[in-house]
Amino acid sequence: MSQPQRLRRLNRRQILTTLFDHDQLTRPQLAALTGLSKVTVNAVVQDLIEQNVVHLVTGTSHTTGRVPQAVELHPCLGTVLAIDLQPEFLNAHVLGLALHPPRSEQARLSIENPNEQAAGLIETVHRSAPFGPLRAVLIGLPAPVDHAGQVGEPNALAAFDVCALNAATKKLGVSVRYENDANLVTLSLQDRYPEFTHLAALIERPSGTGMGLILGGHLYRGVHGRAGELGRSPWPTRYTQAREPLEQLPWAARLDAIAYTLAALSHTLDLEHIVLGLQPERLCQLHERLPDLLAPSVTVATETDVPRSALHGAGLCALRHARELVLSGGFRETHVA
Repeated sequence: MSQPQRLRRLNRRQILTTLFDHDQLTRPQLAALTGLSKVTVNAVVQDLIEQNVVHLVTGTSHTTGRVPQAVELHPCLGTVLAIDLQPEFLNAHVLGLALHPPRSEQARLSIENPNEQAAGLIETVHRSAPFGPLRAVLIGLPAPVDHAGQVGEPNALAAFDVCALNAATKKLGVSVRYENDANLVTLSLQDRYPEFTHLAALIERPSGTGMGLILGGHLYRGVHGRAGELGRSPWPTRYTQAREPLEQLPWAARLDAIAYTLAALSHTLDLEHIVLGLQPERLCQLHERLPDLLAPSVTVATETDVPRSALHGAGLCALRHARELVLSGGFRETHVA
């Protein structure tokens, strides 16, 4: 890539990043915030207008005289779809990429055929494109997902065929990304508690018990994406000599296992904050056990709506991916009727 072309791409990225962080800005404000010259800002903005990435709107003025024009991301810049897929239901969130705050639509479906219903929903959103072309799809599911986005085992959605769904959506020109549902809850909590850089979230859902970890401000997956697969950890029971997966233990034994696992992690990882997403009566019992076990500096909070947090985390991931596509120029232009 030639130097001028590379510089244009960098300038474009800088201006769009600034617009994603603000509602609307005049061109002089863009120049001041980015450090670019007014001539450069004008040239980049004109290119973005022609591509329907941004448009001009009437700005606000605190003085008398001519009201300045402001630059704003185009409201039809793109649609993103976030899905929380569980054995018994599918929750979906449709968001507008460029709107402040993102406008959204939500739907909940009972699951009969997860592949057919997920593919049908993606096709419907792709066709309707309520906020512009479908830019990104993120599906959260109860299975390990590695750094490359590959879904591993154990997968609590045995009827869900990732390869078949990818093949179906490829025909639409839509790329689907995946994430573990416990990780999505944890990313949502990180958004809520940005002051904590070392955080763990324990959640229980009908699909099993999981944990998400934020270490050093980043989601920790482990080598194969299995970090946090707490529910599958073998645990000895007082009732038999056999070892059972933690999530299949009777609640009394599971309470002990969870409490001592959290205690070990709080000391070993030097955690700052732990969030518990369990049923209310179980939360009370676990809260009674933890104070004597955790590292003294650890604070504990509760998450009362795990499905909502999972869907919010999926939306955050989908928006980030779509924004990166826009910033890198790796997307088809927005066509406005």
